[in-house]
Amino acid sequence: MTTVSPVGPSATVGERTLPSAPPSLPTPPTGTPLPRVLSGAVGPLGEGSPPCFADRYPCEVYDFALEREGPIAVTLTWDGEPRALMVQLYWAGDGLAHEDVAPRTGPSRISFMRPRMEPVSYRLRVVSLEPGSTIPFSLTLTY
Repeated sequence: MTTVSPVGPSATVGERTLPSAPPSLPTPPTGTPLPRVLSGAVGPLGEGSPPCFADRYPCEVYDFALEREGPIAVTLTWDGEPRALMVQLYWAGDGLAHEDVAPRTGPSRISFMRPRMEPVSYRLRVVSLEPGSTIPFSLTLTY
């Protein structure tokens, strides 16, 4: 299993820094898709941390690319009660490919799979709709 890092450091309470350009996740070797497990935190929205969703909400951003046509599977989990979170998958620079919102009841999890995606660059965003909170999470990205 390969471990990768988020585009920027996860926020700590009272502090938030954003990178000037997000680094890309490494391209997996040819063959069976491998899961990448990432740990991070999203929020809070504060001074010096520009919002990235609807100009109101904080998010963590991850860039990656498919070398060949294939599936993209995403699972986001967090501890505790349901939270106001969503995961957005974008074709890099070209628009929204998929969006999934956390359930109001049930498990603390968002999970989806897009079975046939073209070999291009993508951007994945973990968005908190709770701009005053820091929400730690685990993200599994398989492509």
